[in-house]
Amino acid sequence: MDQFDRELKRRAQEEPFPLPDSFVRRLRETCDSLEEAPRRKPERRCLSHWGAWFAAAAASLLVVLPNVSASAAEALEQVPVLGPLVQVVTLRNYLYDDGHSFANVSVPQVQEGGQAGSSVNAAVQADIDRLLDQFRRDAEVLAQGGYQSLDVSYEVTADTDRWFTLCVSALQTQASGHQILRYYHIDKSTGEMVTLSELFPSGSDYVSVLSGEVRRQMEEEDRSYFPDEFQTIDPEQPFYWAPDGGLVLVFDEASVAAAVEGVLEFSIPASTVEALRAGQP
Repeated sequence: MDQFDRELKRRAQEEPFPLPDSFVRRLRETCDSLEEAPRRKPERRCLSHWGAWFAAAAASLLVVLPNVSASAAEALEQVPVLGPLVQVVTLRNYLYDDGHSFANVSVPQVQEGGQAGSSVNAAVQADIDRLLDQFRRDAEVLAQGGYQSLDVSYEVTADTDRWFTLCVSALQTQASGHQILRYYHIDKSTGEMVTLSELFPSGSDYVSVLSGEVRRQMEEEDRSYFPDEFQTIDPEQPFYWAPDGGLVLVFDEASVAAAVEGVLEFSIPASTVEALRAGQP
């Protein structure tokens, strides 16, 4: 038994994580079928019992190992009973507390996706590094008096036949809160990471068209927008796909409206998106 196997066994014994009833039932059915298999060769029977134990141990560790190491999470993907469940894992956690500044930052890592996954990981790390750099600079000042916090979490918001989307949420607090959302997309049909500008043909006037739609919605809605101050969207404005094929543009808190409005979203009709992607004005 190698070191990894011993670690699995130890954690399976120590971690009292309850398993869903459906999974327990599935696991028992698998074990029953293994026990009923022909037992012509003792060595194969031993392997079958080891495989059943490994699946049970791995299932109980699913909530633990992704935070232990990327290699452990990758090993879990090879367990036939589980299948490719572990697609995004926590690469590392930054925890900081000096009495004035507090940070709890989870850094995700895409375990699948080839080069696109590597591109997403690099982009995520760069964005989180910027947040941490600002946090450290502020911590030096606030050590003399004052408080701040930084919480960073993530979730997979889409995983369809065509698109994979990872969302990273950051909440910065100093007297008041400030939320930032960033979306990272992989186009499974091309195997590439995609930003807003890459959705449209070269030379497309998508920035003007989408900015005009955002401004129109601002003028029609009775909210604390800054329509006179809003000029244009960022060419790489954060976005996510709507179920109907439209886009939802996402704006950071206080960027286009009073902070009390929070993070703001503007839906772009699918017809507008399709026309732009087809190169129509």
